[in-house]
Amino acid sequence: MGRQPYVAYLPPKGHQVVLGTAGTGKTVMAMLRALYLSDPGVEGSGRTLLVTYNNALVKYLSHLSQGKPAPSLDIRTYAKFARGYLNSRGLMNGWNVIADAEPRRRMIDSAIRDVKKKYKPHSFFERETGWFQDELAWIAGMGIRTESDYLGAERLGRRTPLSADLRKVVWRIRDTYREIRTEKGQRFDWSDIALTVHDQLAIDDRSRLYRHVIIDEGQDLSPEEIRSLVAAVPKDGSVTFFGDYAQQIYGQAMSWRACGLQVRQVETFRDNYRNSAAIAKVAIALSSQPFFGKTNDLVPPVAPTASGPKPTLVSCASQEEEITVVQNAAKRLGTVGTVAVVGRTWADVDRACQGIQSRRLKSDQYFWDSRPGVYRTTYHSAKGLEFDAVLMPFCGGDTVPHSEVVDSLGKDDAAEREAKLLYVAITRAKSELLITHSGGLTPLLPTETDLFAEVKP
Repeated sequence: MGRQPYVAYLPPKGHQVVLGTAGTGKTVMAMLRALYLSDPGVEGSGRTLLVTYNNALVKYLSHLSQGKPAPSLDIRTYAKFARGYLNSRGLMNGWNVIADAEPRRRMIDSAIRDVKKKYKPHSFFERETGWFQDELAWIAGMGIRTESDYLGAERLGRRTPLSADLRKVVWRIRDTYREIRTEKGQRFDWSDIALTVHDQLAIDDRSRLYRHVIIDEGQDLSPEEIRSLVAAVPKDGSVTFFGDYAQQIYGQAMSWRACGLQVRQVETFRDNYRNSAAIAKVAIALSSQPFFGKTNDLVPPVAPTASGPKPTLVSCASQEEEITVVQNAAKRLGTVGTVAVVGRTWADVDRACQGIQSRRLKSDQYFWDSRPGVYRTTYHSAKGLEFDAVLMPFCGGDTVPHSEVVDSLGKDDAAEREAKLLYVAITRAKSELLITHSGGLTPLLPTETDLFAEVKP
């Protein structure tokens, strides 16, 4: 089984990094390590935080720990950890101090309009608001606090070049946005809250609440979020980072090396225990394409030996026909195993499952169990989960990559980010994978003739 069983029992002090491909058991090992470090009978144990990005994965991790109660183990999203810590510092006065996505977008849009008035007409101000949202999130996620640092920063993961003069404009938009937000009584948004968490921990002389922190799906936390988690443990504690940079879907493109982790040896998982050989072959082909992006932290996977049918690629005449194909497959497969209908947006998956019995896997409404049946979720919310079968509708060239992402980030950045979403969706499937499209297949999927069984309804 490789190194997986040893990782749970790595030393309870210092920093550990575990990298692995999809299906290598990282989430299970993260849970086992959390249970080990929170066990009062273990030397060096203590209160432990197991943190991940989304609520669906929190629920799944909680499911994995059933039957093994650990009162000194907390399983939380980073957002919940940050909110709780800042509340302990007296910085969460009122329920509306954190700007959610839509109010944030409106305030950034307002900031762009205000700053635009101070300059001569320029096409830069006509960029989609989404581009500015993403750039400000990147700035905060990297822990950049000053204009001079931004001007000198290498814009890792940002393929669209930006001159020094335009960076100054961005910084002015950032400052204006924060002024507008402050006027509305909102100290933070979810992309920059880690800056304050990190700053507060630097001056907080209280005993740390947690002795150990385990980070699951760490590639989706920003560098500043990880730095703040490192600062949240005492010197005799530990931080363990589990990640897979092939699944880095939130665009930070920063290695764990720049996140405050001091590691002598990186543990790597290469053996895929989830996917059949045929499904893994598609995922490997996808991750090998030029637009997928490269990093020194990508772990080359070892293709599994588990047998299974080739993934099915169905070319349909229309999206309505795609829905019929997906629903028929879901009803058939859902009687004997877990089936996930996974799409780019909630509107897509709700539409694909309309009229059939299915469970929506999202955030706090999500309660994981492994009973046979049909589940529906998005690429983002499927992260870290697994199903016997995965059905992916609407993978045509006019829908993937998502048009809003292309408009916001440009063709190259959108291709990399959307390809990694496809990778996540594909690698959720244990034995069966069905992909449908109409109007031509998305250019992001590999097209080698031996990868799919290509059919028409």
